[in-house]
Amino acid sequence: MNKNEKLYKTLFLSPFRYLKPSVRTEAYFILVLLIPQLIMLGLTKSFDSLILILASCIASCLVEGVDLFFQKKDKFSWVIALLNGIMIGLLLPASFPVFPVFVISLCVLLINRYILGGFANSWINSIAITVAICWIIGMKFFPPVSLSLAELQTRNPALALIQNGTFSINSLDAEITAFLNQKVFSIFKVSIPDGYVSLFWDSQSAIPAFRFNFITLISSIILIGFDIMNPIIPVTYIAVYSVLVRFIAPFFYNGPLMQGDIILAMLTSGTLFCTFYLLQWPGTTPFTNRGKFTYGIMAGIAAFFIVGCGTSPSGAVFTILIINVVSLLIQSFENKLYSDFSETVLSERVKNVKEGTDA
Repeated sequence: MNKNEKLYKTLFLSPFRYLKPSVRTEAYFILVLLIPQLIMLGLTKSFDSLILILASCIASCLVEGVDLFFQKKDKFSWVIALLNGIMIGLLLPASFPVFPVFVISLCVLLINRYILGGFANSWINSIAITVAICWIIGMKFFPPVSLSLAELQTRNPALALIQNGTFSINSLDAEITAFLNQKVFSIFKVSIPDGYVSLFWDSQSAIPAFRFNFITLISSIILIGFDIMNPIIPVTYIAVYSVLVRFIAPFFYNGPLMQGDIILAMLTSGTLFCTFYLLQWPGTTPFTNRGKFTYGIMAGIAAFFIVGCGTSPSGAVFTILIINVVSLLIQSFENKLYSDFSETVLSERVKNVKEGTDA
């Protein structure tokens, strides 16, 4: 074997590198990061929620099977089917009837596949549509957290809910809280009361996606750290929503000036889960950084008026749907802007190159 033959055997047909992970890689990452949520449901014996997730997964996979029957598809599409099913089930309360979940999931996902374009081509999030329809049909199964005006007007409404028993306290909460106050928060000369650790670890919400906020937060760090998720939209969204809740919300209910409860807003309405799993669903976001920044700002404003100060069982889902529509307008503006740019600046540069001006 001569030198040229050895060199030939070391060459590859795909000498390109991705600037970011592919959609396939992103889907596998998200699927793996959802598994701890399912494990926690099993450990806490939340079998009703697991049955709902199974029903929505079967419906989603059945849609994939129907599509596979009519046309040959990549096996990767089964991963998307599982993602759809798992997230639909996680966003539904445990008491919701199983059969309607199966039927609604089946119908919505079929419509999405054959009318709206399917995964990465649909302009609206099919998961959010499914959950929204379930809410419209069965509002009574989506119980909001009961929060009186007097509790809302306190400095820490979340703490008031913990103290009145709305959120249960874990048996290890006091020990963990004492450790954090002594070893961490004492550095900043602050402390946290008992109950916040339990709320952060497992809020005991009827909706599984609202429960394990600590796991969701760790998953978000992994998604951003491995460049699976662009941080512009979630960071902008959370920042705008938090600022509005903190400084503007108290004016609406005569609460302490500039003392809105951000913890209540973040941990009781599925805000974190919807931010990191639904808000940037492929096909529903703008293309440019400016567009993403605008998208995040508009999402934060929409969440403030729809979700409010938290405790909403479905506000985050409707925020996703509304902001998907806003995204169409942003994308239309992006297309117009870059169309004008290509017709003026780029065409002039091409002309100069042809004429030898910039050669």
